Amino acid sequence: MPFSWNQISEKTDNDKLEPLFIAILFNDLERVKAFKNDHPDLYAKMGEFKIDERVTFNLSCLTTFNEIIWFNGNWSIGRLPFVNKQRFRTEQMSAFWREESGSNTFCNNFKYNAYWEYFFCDDPNDFEEITLEPISSYLEKGFREIDLRLYNCAQCFDFKEVSRLLDQGAQADVHFELDGHSSTKSRISDEYSYLETCHFLPEVEHFNKVGYNQKFDAQYQFRTILGLAAHIEMYNLLTSFDSNRVGSADNRNP
Repeated sequence: MPFSWNQISEKTDNDKLEPLFIAILFNDLERVKAFKNDHPDLYAKMGEFKIDERVTFNLSCLTTFNEIIWFNGNWSIGRLPFVNKQRFRTEQMSAFWREESGSNTFCNNFKYNAYWEYFFCDDPNDFEEITLEPISSYLEKGFREIDLRLYNCAQCFDFKEVSRLLDQGAQADVHFELDGHSSTKSRISDEYSYLETCHFLPEVEHFNKVGYNQKFDAQYQFRTILGLAAHIEMYNLLTSFDSNRVGSADNRNP
Protein backbone atom coordinates (compact mmCIF):
# COMPACT_ATOMS: atom_id res chain seq x y z
CA MET A 1 0.00 0.00 0.00
CA PRO A 2 1.16 3.60 -0.55
CA PHE A 3 2.48 5.46 2.47
CA SER A 4 -0.32 7.38 4.20
CA TRP A 5 1.01 10.81 5.09
CA ASN A 6 -2.05 11.81 7.12
CA GLN A 7 -1.52 8.89 9.51
CA ILE A 8 2.13 9.53 10.16
CA SER A 9 1.59 10.81 13.72
CA GLU A 10 0.31 7.37 14.76
CA LYS A 11 3.63 5.65 14.13
CA THR A 12 6.99 5.43 15.88
CA ASP A 13 9.77 7.77 14.75
CA ASN A 14 11.42 5.00 12.77
CA ASP A 15 8.16 4.05 11.06
CA LYS A 16 7.63 7.72 10.28
CA LEU A 17 11.07 7.91 8.66
CA GLU A 18 10.52 4.89 6.42
CA PRO A 19 8.81 6.97 3.70
CA LEU A 20 11.93 9.14 3.61
CA PHE A 21 14.11 6.03 3.47
CA ILE A 22 12.20 4.73 0.43
CA ALA A 23 12.18 8.11 -1.33
CA ILE A 24 15.95 8.48 -0.94
CA LEU A 25 16.61 4.86 -1.88
CA PHE A 26 14.77 5.29 -5.19
CA ASN A 27 16.02 8.83 -5.86
CA ASP A 28 12.61 10.50 -5.55
CA LEU A 29 13.83 14.03 -4.89
CA GLU A 30 10.42 15.67 -4.98
CA ARG A 31 9.12 13.37 -2.28
CA VAL A 32 12.22 14.00 -0.17
CA LYS A 33 11.61 17.74 -0.42
CA ALA A 34 7.94 17.25 0.43
CA PHE A 35 8.91 15.22 3.51
CA LYS A 36 11.29 17.96 4.62
CA ASN A 37 8.61 20.64 4.24
CA ASP A 38 5.79 18.64 5.84
CA HIS A 39 7.77 17.01 8.67
CA PRO A 40 10.83 19.16 9.49
CA ASP A 41 11.26 17.69 12.98
CA LEU A 42 11.33 14.16 11.62
CA TYR A 43 13.56 15.16 8.73
CA ALA A 44 16.09 16.43 11.25
CA LYS A 45 16.32 12.86 12.63
CA MET A 46 17.28 11.27 9.31
CA GLY A 47 20.79 10.64 10.64
CA GLU A 48 19.35 8.38 13.34
CA PHE A 49 17.32 5.93 11.27
CA LYS A 50 17.24 2.59 13.11
CA ILE A 51 18.21 -0.52 11.20
CA ASP A 52 17.35 -2.42 14.37
CA GLU A 53 17.20 -1.54 18.06
CA ARG A 54 21.00 -1.19 18.27
CA VAL A 55 22.17 0.24 14.95
CA THR A 56 21.45 3.61 13.38
CA PHE A 57 22.20 4.92 9.90
CA ASN A 58 22.29 8.29 8.14
CA LEU A 59 19.79 8.08 5.30
CA SER A 60 21.74 10.45 3.04
CA CYS A 61 24.34 7.68 2.64
CA LEU A 62 21.81 5.78 0.53
CA THR A 63 22.58 8.32 -2.18
CA THR A 64 26.29 7.59 -1.90
CA PHE A 65 25.48 3.91 -2.42
CA ASN A 66 23.41 4.79 -5.48
CA GLU A 67 26.33 6.82 -6.86
CA ILE A 68 28.67 3.85 -6.43
CA ILE A 69 26.22 1.45 -8.09
CA TRP A 70 24.93 3.48 -11.02
CA PHE A 71 28.21 5.15 -11.95
CA ASN A 72 30.11 1.89 -11.95
CA GLY A 73 31.42 1.22 -15.46
CA ASN A 74 30.34 -2.38 -15.96
CA TRP A 75 26.86 -1.92 -17.47
CA SER A 76 25.82 -3.58 -20.73
CA ILE A 77 24.88 -1.36 -23.66
CA GLY A 78 21.30 -2.62 -23.54
CA ARG A 79 20.88 -1.38 -19.99
CA LEU A 80 22.38 2.06 -20.52
CA PRO A 81 19.10 3.96 -21.18
CA PHE A 82 17.73 2.70 -17.86
CA VAL A 83 21.05 3.28 -16.08
CA ASN A 84 21.41 6.82 -17.47
CA LYS A 85 17.97 7.67 -16.09
CA GLN A 86 19.05 6.43 -12.66
CA ARG A 87 22.31 8.35 -12.92
CA PHE A 88 20.46 11.57 -13.64
CA ARG A 89 18.16 11.06 -10.65
CA THR A 90 21.14 10.19 -8.43
CA GLU A 91 22.99 13.34 -9.52
CA GLN A 92 19.97 15.44 -8.59
CA MET A 93 19.78 13.82 -5.17
CA SER A 94 23.52 14.23 -4.61
CA ALA A 95 23.30 17.93 -5.47
CA PHE A 96 20.48 18.28 -2.97
CA TRP A 97 22.55 16.72 -0.15
CA ARG A 98 25.56 18.86 -1.00
CA GLU A 99 23.38 21.93 -0.71
CA GLU A 100 21.82 20.68 2.52
CA SER A 101 25.15 19.87 4.15
CA GLY A 102 27.16 22.72 2.65
CA SER A 103 29.80 20.16 1.70
CA ASN A 104 30.87 18.20 -1.36
CA THR A 105 31.39 15.12 0.83
CA PHE A 106 28.12 14.59 2.65
CA CYS A 107 28.79 10.89 3.33
CA ASN A 108 32.54 10.49 3.05
CA ASN A 109 34.61 7.43 4.02
CA PHE A 110 31.62 5.26 4.89
CA LYS A 111 32.69 2.36 7.14
CA TYR A 112 30.92 -0.66 5.68
CA ASN A 113 32.12 -3.19 8.21
CA ALA A 114 30.55 -1.20 11.03
CA TYR A 115 27.38 -2.80 9.56
CA TRP A 116 28.96 -6.21 8.98
CA GLU A 117 25.99 -8.12 10.38
CA TYR A 118 23.72 -6.73 7.66
CA PHE A 119 25.43 -8.03 4.52
CA PHE A 120 27.82 -10.78 3.37
CA CYS A 121 30.75 -9.54 5.45
CA ASP A 122 32.84 -11.44 7.98
CA ASP A 123 33.37 -10.21 11.53
CA PRO A 124 36.04 -7.47 11.14
CA ASN A 125 37.61 -8.67 14.39
CA ASP A 126 38.21 -12.20 13.05
CA PHE A 127 41.60 -12.27 11.35
CA GLU A 128 42.18 -16.02 11.18
CA GLU A 129 39.51 -17.49 8.88
CA ILE A 130 39.59 -18.38 5.19
CA THR A 131 36.52 -20.00 3.58
CA LEU A 132 35.40 -21.29 7.00
CA GLU A 133 38.83 -22.76 7.85
CA PRO A 134 41.70 -21.25 9.84
CA ILE A 135 44.48 -19.58 7.87
CA SER A 136 46.92 -22.12 9.35
CA SER A 137 45.27 -24.88 7.30
CA TYR A 138 46.12 -23.10 4.07
CA LEU A 139 49.60 -22.17 5.20
CA GLU A 140 50.24 -25.89 5.65
CA LYS A 141 49.14 -26.40 2.01
CA GLY A 142 51.82 -23.97 0.87
CA PHE A 143 49.87 -20.80 0.18
CA ARG A 144 51.48 -17.47 0.93
CA GLU A 145 50.34 -15.76 4.10
CA ILE A 146 50.07 -12.39 2.36
CA ASP A 147 47.50 -13.80 -0.11
CA LEU A 148 45.56 -15.45 2.69
CA ARG A 149 45.54 -12.22 4.68
CA LEU A 150 44.24 -10.41 1.62
CA TYR A 151 41.30 -12.80 1.35
CA ASN A 152 40.49 -12.38 5.02
CA CYS A 153 40.69 -8.59 4.95
CA ALA A 154 38.62 -8.37 1.77
CA GLN A 155 35.83 -10.47 3.21
CA CYS A 156 35.97 -8.30 6.35
CA PHE A 157 35.83 -5.17 4.12
CA ASP A 158 38.94 -3.64 5.65
CA PHE A 159 39.73 -1.36 2.70
CA LYS A 160 42.81 0.20 4.26
CA GLU A 161 44.46 -3.15 4.97
CA VAL A 162 43.48 -4.59 1.58
CA SER A 163 45.13 -1.63 -0.13
CA ARG A 164 48.27 -2.08 1.98
CA LEU A 165 48.51 -5.80 1.21
CA LEU A 166 47.98 -5.28 -2.52
CA ASP A 167 50.66 -2.63 -2.50
CA GLN A 168 53.02 -5.16 -0.92
CA GLY A 169 52.34 -7.71 -3.67
CA ALA A 170 49.37 -9.76 -2.43
CA GLN A 171 47.43 -11.44 -5.23
CA ALA A 172 43.66 -11.35 -5.51
CA ASP A 173 43.33 -14.18 -8.06
CA VAL A 174 44.85 -17.05 -6.06
CA HIS A 175 42.27 -19.86 -5.68
CA PHE A 176 42.51 -21.65 -2.35
CA GLU A 177 40.32 -24.55 -3.47
CA LEU A 178 39.97 -26.44 -6.77
CA ASP A 179 36.50 -25.05 -7.52
CA GLY A 180 37.76 -22.00 -9.42
CA HIS A 181 35.64 -19.72 -7.23
CA SER A 182 37.72 -19.42 -4.08
CA SER A 183 40.01 -16.51 -4.84
CA THR A 184 39.67 -13.13 -3.18
CA LYS A 185 38.51 -11.55 -6.43
CA SER A 186 35.95 -14.25 -7.26
CA ARG A 187 34.55 -14.18 -3.71
CA ILE A 188 33.80 -10.48 -4.13
CA SER A 189 32.74 -10.52 -7.80
CA ASP A 190 30.33 -13.46 -7.38
CA GLU A 191 28.42 -11.71 -4.60
CA TYR A 192 28.55 -8.42 -6.51
CA SER A 193 26.94 -10.07 -9.53
CA TYR A 194 24.35 -11.91 -7.43
CA LEU A 195 23.22 -8.82 -5.51
CA GLU A 196 23.05 -6.67 -8.62
CA THR A 197 21.24 -9.17 -10.87
CA CYS A 198 18.97 -10.99 -8.44
CA HIS A 199 18.11 -8.31 -5.91
CA PHE A 200 18.97 -4.67 -6.59
CA LEU A 201 18.01 -4.30 -10.25
CA PRO A 202 14.71 -6.20 -9.90
CA GLU A 203 13.81 -3.96 -6.94
CA VAL A 204 14.49 -0.75 -8.88
CA GLU A 205 12.74 -2.01 -12.01
CA HIS A 206 9.70 -3.03 -9.98
CA PHE A 207 9.59 0.38 -8.31
CA ASN A 208 9.73 2.07 -11.70
CA LYS A 209 6.65 0.09 -12.70
CA VAL A 210 4.45 0.28 -9.60
CA GLY A 211 5.96 3.12 -7.54
CA TYR A 212 4.67 3.32 -3.98
CA ASN A 213 1.77 0.91 -4.55
CA GLN A 214 3.55 -1.96 -2.82
CA LYS A 215 4.82 -3.09 0.56
CA PHE A 216 8.39 -2.21 1.42
CA ASP A 217 10.88 -4.02 3.62
CA ALA A 218 13.36 -1.32 4.65
CA GLN A 219 15.79 -3.71 6.35
CA TYR A 220 15.94 -6.02 3.32
CA GLN A 221 16.43 -3.08 1.00
CA PHE A 222 19.11 -1.65 3.26
CA ARG A 223 20.96 -4.98 3.24
CA THR A 224 20.79 -5.14 -0.55
CA ILE A 225 22.03 -1.66 -1.40
CA LEU A 226 24.63 -1.69 1.39
CA GLY A 227 26.00 -5.06 0.32
CA LEU A 228 26.10 -4.20 -3.37
CA ALA A 229 27.87 -0.87 -2.84
CA ALA A 230 30.41 -2.51 -0.51
CA HIS A 231 31.18 -5.29 -2.99
CA ILE A 232 31.52 -2.87 -5.91
CA GLU A 233 33.96 -0.73 -3.96
CA MET A 234 36.00 -3.74 -2.89
CA TYR A 235 35.99 -5.21 -6.40
CA ASN A 236 37.17 -1.92 -7.84
CA LEU A 237 39.97 -1.75 -5.30
CA LEU A 238 41.08 -5.31 -6.04
CA THR A 239 41.08 -4.79 -9.79
CA SER A 240 42.91 -1.48 -9.57
CA PHE A 241 46.09 -3.45 -8.87
CA ASP A 242 47.86 -5.68 -11.39
CA SER A 243 47.10 -9.18 -10.11
CA ASN A 244 49.97 -10.66 -12.10
CA ARG A 245 52.78 -8.62 -10.58
CA VAL A 246 54.08 -11.50 -8.47
CA GLY A 247 54.24 -15.09 -9.64
CA SER A 248 51.24 -16.90 -11.08
CA ALA A 249 47.59 -17.31 -10.12
CA ASP A 250 48.46 -20.49 -8.24
CA ASN A 251 51.09 -18.74 -6.18
CA ARG A 252 52.39 -20.87 -3.29
CA ASN A 253 55.48 -20.74 -1.16
CA PRO A 254 58.48 -22.46 -2.81
